[in-house]
Amino acid sequence: MKIFIDAGHNHSGFNMGAVGNGMREQDITFSVAYLLAPILERAGLTVRLSRPTLETNLGIDNASSINTRWQMANDWGADYFVSIHVNAGGGTGAETLYGRANSAEFARVVQDVYSKAMGLRNRRVWLREDLGVLRNTKMPAILIETAFIDAPQGSPDLEILRNKHTQMAQAIGDGILQYLGVEAQSNPVAERFNQVAEMPIWASPTIQKLVDKGFLSGTGQGLDLSLDMIRIFVINDRVGLYG
Repeated sequence: MKIFIDAGHNHSGFNMGAVGNGMREQDITFSVAYLLAPILERAGLTVRLSRPTLETNLGIDNASSINTRWQMANDWGADYFVSIHVNAGGGTGAETLYGRANSAEFARVVQDVYSKAMGLRNRRVWLREDLGVLRNTKMPAILIETAFIDAPQGSPDLEILRNKHTQMAQAIGDGILQYLGVEAQSNPVAERFNQVAEMPIWASPTIQKLVDKGFLSGTGQGLDLSLDMIRIFVINDRVGLYG
C-alpha cells in the first residue's frame, strides 16, 4: 500500500507557511513528515514524501506549488494522501480536513487518535472542497492541522510544536494504521549503525560533523545509532542547530 506524505508549504520564496512564537510552519511540517515515514514503512507500507529535504521548494509560484503536490501523488499512484500542516488564527487544538465523502472516515479516525494521543482539544473534522490537494487527488486525502503556531502562551500547542515532533509523527502514524487495519510495529528490532561509513549517504555528513565536534563518541564498540536517531540528527543539522 502506498502512502503519500505531504509536508505542507515550502522552505522559502513562495507558498511559505504560518509563523508564530519563533517557529515556522514549513519547518515543523517537514520534521513531522520525515519522522512519520519510517513509522509507516516499518508497518509494511510504501511511503513517498513531497519534500524529501528541508530545503525542498515545490513549483514556481504559490499555485504550482500546491498543484505539484497532488500531481506527484496521482502520478505515483498513491493509495492515500496525507498533508501535514500547522494552524494559525489564535486558537488551540487539532482539526482534520477532507475534500470528498470517501475520505471522511479516514479524517475522523486520524483526528481522534492524534488529538487524544497529544492531549489536544479535538476541534473538528470538516469538509473543504476548495483545497487543491484534497479536491484533485484521485485517492482518499486528508489534511491535518496539528496545532496552533500562534496559540496563547501556556497552551499545550506550543510545547507540542516546539518539542514533540516525534510524538506527533507517532500519533499521526497510529491514526493512519488504525484506519487501515494495519498493526503498528511499536517495538521493532531496529537496525543499528556503528560507523560513519555505514550510515545512509544522506546522513553521513551530519554524523561525521557530530563526531568531529565531539558530540557523538559512541559506546566504545561503535556509535550504536538507530535510523530514527539518525533522522533526528539530520533534521536538527538542517535547521542549523549544530553550526
